Formats: sequence, structure tokens, C-alpha cells
Amino acid sequence: MKDLYIVGAGGCGREVLHIIQDIHRIQGPRWNIKGFLDDTEDPLKGKECDYGVVGTIQGYQPKANDVLVMAIASPQAKQKLVPMLLERGAVFESVIPPGADMGEHNAVGKGVVIYPGFGMSVNIKIGDFVTLLDCTFGHDVQVGDFSTISCGCRLLGEANVGPRVFMGACSVAAPHSIIEEDAYVGIGSVVLRRVKAGRRVFGNPAREMDV
Repeated sequence: MKDLYIVGAGGCGREVLHIIQDIHRIQGPRWNIKGFLDDTEDPLKGKECDYGVVGTIQGYQPKANDVLVMAIASPQAKQKLVPMLLERGAVFESVIPPGADMGEHNAVGKGVVIYPGFGMSVNIKIGDFVTLLDCTFGHDVQVGDFSTISCGCRLLGEANVGPRVFMGACSVAAPHSIIEEDAYVGIGSVVLRRVKAGRRVFGNPAREMDV
């Protein structure tokens, strides 16, 4: 059994721990959970949690039996940390709960984290190190590497989400819409056509806004 470290002890990290514990309760132990890796000061202070921070991300050196799970929601932070850890020889696992509807004829990259309640249909492509909360995807959707799609989001048929995109809770991408790399889509926003690279949009229909 592999020794598993969760990268990030923030809210996302604690949610991912809960998903892993649920997988173990339903399917039996799969990993030996060691705890969190985190570079922030005392991230679990005041929080009830079954595991603690056992080391830093920057200081982590992989051992032969180790695997990691990326549990940081920020797309830019994921892209910064993952190559550094891979260069050291780190091995990442995907976390997919048994209740997730993974559809048919879909391609899912490595190092993904999927929450309970997620569902997708057919002919979908999901990149590496994507974080998917309880959201749903229609046919032929594409999601680029390191992106995070929050709870309640809906990506409708043939929507195309680029790398390092963050979609806030309950936002929607209309059919054939395009959200380019590094974009941020605010909570409850509706993207009808295109969001340009690096832009932040809010509202229905989604419009650029400085916040």
C-alpha cells in the first residue's frame, strides 16, 4: 500500500481528505494516509482534522513508496508546484469517488481530483491536474490542464475551457462557448460566447469587471 500525502491543507485539502476517507469506507483501504504537505503557517489552526501537516511542499523529497494528491484549488498554484514536484520524482494519484458519473468514451488526464456529485456524458476531454467539484459536463466538453471547476457549474455541449481557468460556483458555459487560458469566471456567471485569456468576468451575461 502506497504512502499518500495530500498537497495543501486548506479547505480544498480537507475536502479531498474527506473524499479519500469515504473511498476507504466504501471500497476498503487503498492508501496509507500520512498527512498534509503545506507551506503556510499553521493552516489547520482551529480546525478539527484527523491528520496533521507532516512537512512542507518546498521541502518535500519523494520516497520510493510515496504518492501525492494535488489538493490546491488555485490553477496558477497548481501549475507552479506540480512541475517542481515532478522534477524531483514525485508521483501523483487521481482521486475519483465511486459515485461520480464518468460517462462513456471520455479521456481523463493524470492527477485529477473529482468530488462526489460530479457527472459527465460523452466524448469529453479533461486535462491533467484538473479539479472538478460537484459540477456537470455535456457532450464534447474540453477542460485544459490545471483548471478548477467549482460546485454547481454547468459546462454545456462543446464548451471549451482552456488551461488554468477557474470557474466559480454555479457558473455556466453555454454550448460552443470558449473560455481561454488563465481566465476567471465569477460565481453565478453565464458565459455565452468567449472569455479572453487572463480576463475576469462576472454576471449574466458574463462581462469583464475589475474586482
